[in-house]
Amino acid sequence: MLGIAFSGSAWAVSDTWQPEKLGWVCRAPNPQAKGVAPARKTGLPKLPQDVTRIEADKAAGQTNVRHRAQGDVIIERNDETLNADWVDYDQPSEHVYAGDQFTLTRADGQTVQGDKLDYDLAKHSGNANNTEFVAEQNSKRLQGVARSLKMYDDNHHAAQEVKFNTCETGDTSWYIQAEELTTNRETGIGVAKKAKLVFAGVPILYTPWVDFPINGNRKSGFLVPTMSVGSDGASVDLPYYFNLAPNYDATLTPGYIGSRGARIGGEFRYLQPKYTGSVNVKYMPHDSKRGLNNRAALSLKHSQTFTSKLTGGIDFNQVSDDDYYRDFAGRNELAESTNLNRKAWLNYNQSLWGAPFNAELMVQKYQILNDSNGNKNPVYSILPRLSATWAKNINPYTELDIKAQLTRFDHKDMQSGNRAVVYPSIKWDFHNAWGYVRPKVGVHATRYWLDAFGSLKSRDTSRILPIVNVDSGITLERQAKLFGGSFVQTVEPRLFYNYTPSKSQNDLPNFDSSLNDFSYDQLFRENIYSGNDRINANNSLSAGLQTRFLNPNTGYEYFRAGIGEKYYFTRDEVALSGSLNQNERKNGDIVAFASGQVAPSWFADSNWHWSADNKATQRYDLGIRYNPEAGKVLSARFKYGRNEEIYSGFYDKLRHIDLAAQWPISSNLYAVGRLNYSTSPRAILEQTAGLEYKNPCGCWSASFVAQRYVTEWQPVQDKYKYKTAFFFTLQLKDLSNAGTNAQEQLRLGIPGYTKTNEVNK
Repeated sequence: MLGIAFSGSAWAVSDTWQPEKLGWVCRAPNPQAKGVAPARKTGLPKLPQDVTRIEADKAAGQTNVRHRAQGDVIIERNDETLNADWVDYDQPSEHVYAGDQFTLTRADGQTVQGDKLDYDLAKHSGNANNTEFVAEQNSKRLQGVARSLKMYDDNHHAAQEVKFNTCETGDTSWYIQAEELTTNRETGIGVAKKAKLVFAGVPILYTPWVDFPINGNRKSGFLVPTMSVGSDGASVDLPYYFNLAPNYDATLTPGYIGSRGARIGGEFRYLQPKYTGSVNVKYMPHDSKRGLNNRAALSLKHSQTFTSKLTGGIDFNQVSDDDYYRDFAGRNELAESTNLNRKAWLNYNQSLWGAPFNAELMVQKYQILNDSNGNKNPVYSILPRLSATWAKNINPYTELDIKAQLTRFDHKDMQSGNRAVVYPSIKWDFHNAWGYVRPKVGVHATRYWLDAFGSLKSRDTSRILPIVNVDSGITLERQAKLFGGSFVQTVEPRLFYNYTPSKSQNDLPNFDSSLNDFSYDQLFRENIYSGNDRINANNSLSAGLQTRFLNPNTGYEYFRAGIGEKYYFTRDEVALSGSLNQNERKNGDIVAFASGQVAPSWFADSNWHWSADNKATQRYDLGIRYNPEAGKVLSARFKYGRNEEIYSGFYDKLRHIDLAAQWPISSNLYAVGRLNYSTSPRAILEQTAGLEYKNPCGCWSASFVAQRYVTEWQPVQDKYKYKTAFFFTLQLKDLSNAGTNAQEQLRLGIPGYTKTNEVNK
């Protein structure tokens, strides 16, 4: 489907389309290109409806019968204007014959030029020969030429031998050529027969018949094919779009991968006032490379509004085998393909005793996939979970908050059980313009009913812990000058005292707790673990200091930085295993961060984590980006981890260098690239290189990108396995892309990347 989103008529163009008229391949706009100017008006006051005015150098004829006008003829009727060298006008029928050259500007703003015109001014119908045309509406432009043009009325047109495009005057770097073209503005559909897309004078697509929307509406038909080349050879997909109804549609995509075989994909989308969703299916009957049959992927998403208070949804994902994503997914999908989510939920909102009440019923399972080494990351299924929250403002400074949860955890290879959690708390909020103090007192109560599993007997157990904390902070401001600029600088000290008594939890299961990443924000949270199975022992004080630089007029934040540390009054801590350990130090780890604009066109961000246990840096990263204008960006980042999981089950020092760039080689040619390199172990994790070109007239752009990236670690060979891909995109103004979406790969890989066709120069 050649999708032109334009509500004007589309007329045909002949092989006689001359360069001096509309230009040729636009290395620069053709200075000889004249284009199509609107018909010139008389400048006299507007006439009454259905009254015709004729102005000419010479005029002869009989009143109310027939007239002959010659020399600079101008005819005006209603909102139409006709210019010509000569015109024969039949007054009773409002019929005109015009030549040797004419220009007709119609009521909708379309302008047609040509040699001869036979036209009915009253019915807006007629024929024209050797025409040029232009129409603009809703920021869309259409230009072209036609051997012959028939105008049936304002909404129906037909043309023979057509060439047209959506470029500016002087640019025919691409165009659509058809033997016959008809347009119907009432249905919003154009039909072209024996049509081809010509780029740089070379036909690149052909179809014997195609229909397309001319008013921006959706229309069933073939989309532009997508093609790519990579480790699996050449692949091609030919999507067909089904515009089934205004509120739902579908796409069927047959395709072929060179070394694997035929495949087919389908997507169905629907939208109703009460629900919305999509179904996406991909299927390959036989994979020649793997020697596997029936390889498939399914994704189902649905959101439902039952009432103003009750909503729900489904998110279901499945693949046929563990290697599906490694074989078919892109670089970014691989990182999210370990455990596939399967979730359904109901959510209820209601005002209860003058306060908001929320309840949710949820079930969740995962399809757990083996990694490249055959290992799995076990996750409990939730079958089901009932959660509720209620928060009541007792007075302007006091809030009563209650959280409750009942969950059934299930796993075939680990002990299953039920867990109930109730966590009531009272919070106070004392604040003014420059500071705040927010005490909180709560009791976290947990109860377990555990099933028998192997040698483990069924049992009940519980845990009750009081939690007390006080969060406080001050915001100080001053006028500051830096690098010649004026700013408002804030200084924001913050103290967070947190107390939870020590209690061994090694008799409790761990269904859903994990250690949170240590960060500046984590200093001011009451628990270092996620979930409800582990609550750390605390008698600590977190101290932080943050500063921000703001625009004094708009409040825009240019830069912020902070540093913080946690101090322990007792040395007890609860490990993820549940055992109660003793810290050997009173001072906790130190974290610091900084991010923002450090100078005109320069941006930086950094995070640093110092380990008190090891008396060494645990983790840090530093990034800097130079971005003077759209289309110009240089980026560098270094990431270090003292003991990180390099691949499943193997921990070592991590050192990554990530370099990326987008930079113009000439006024319209851009180079793009990225290198992600690991110094430990030494390997290139990802490398990307490409070129992008933007047509000077702005009517097309092209991108070619080559990418090579790691898909898995091979322990037997002691090396990484790579996948190679090539992306090409040809973007024609107001048409669909041809090729694959290279620009999407660049946007994800290059910080600050700008599409070349969006760079204004």
